[in-house]
Amino acid sequence: MDKSEILKAQSPAALAEEYIVKSIWNNRFPAGSDLPAERELADIIGVTRTTLREVLQRLARDGWLSIQHGKPTRVNNVWETAGPNIIETLIKLDRSTIPMIIANVVSLRTRMAEYYIPEAIRLDTKKSLTLFEGLDELVDNPKAYAEFDYNLYRSFTFVANKPVYGLILNSFKDLYYQVATLFFSEAQSRQLTFNFYQSLKQACQTGEYEQAVECMARNRQSSTVIWAEMLKNLPEHFGE
Repeated sequence: MDKSEILKAQSPAALAEEYIVKSIWNNRFPAGSDLPAERELADIIGVTRTTLREVLQRLARDGWLSIQHGKPTRVNNVWETAGPNIIETLIKLDRSTIPMIIANVVSLRTRMAEYYIPEAIRLDTKKSLTLFEGLDELVDNPKAYAEFDYNLYRSFTFVANKPVYGLILNSFKDLYYQVATLFFSEAQSRQLTFNFYQSLKQACQTGEYEQAVECMARNRQSSTVIWAEMLKNLPEHFGE
């Protein structure tokens, strides 16, 4: 691989990491194969073996590689071994994955919430209702809506006693904000969501968690229509 093709790097470690990751993604080092020996790979990239070892350990923690003492370093299929923390890296490596990643992230967030938000309302209507404080003063711009949306969905996980769901949201917080900001860039999306928040708030006020189930299902259906159009014309610099 020509080093000029590597993503911008700020240090020898970053250079090595980007070289290896891009080589894996472009199938130079295919899943299931072994990386070259450390000395050879360090010479190819132009870094010290100490730097390379640090990078290999980090990539192993992220799921790109498997390291076993006394054996060659094995390349993993990241779709099977990595976590959500590599999503932004995947977007930078291959922008054609963006529509699929966005669709998956939105689906994950929505489907999880359709379970734990009604559960939160059932368990503690008063605490659930406090999560809507500030809704009437919500500024009508994409950034404000994205922040409110993330905090609302994350806070509901704790009321529902589902903190692991909160950890999942934490794991792709930056991407959540990017995706939400894109969605809320349309005035139609903000109005639709504000009406949804009001319906959800009403369910908290009455304690009718089944009402929350219904309004979340309606919101999913309406949002899906908007997303279908948005994914056809994504901004050129999304994810950068």
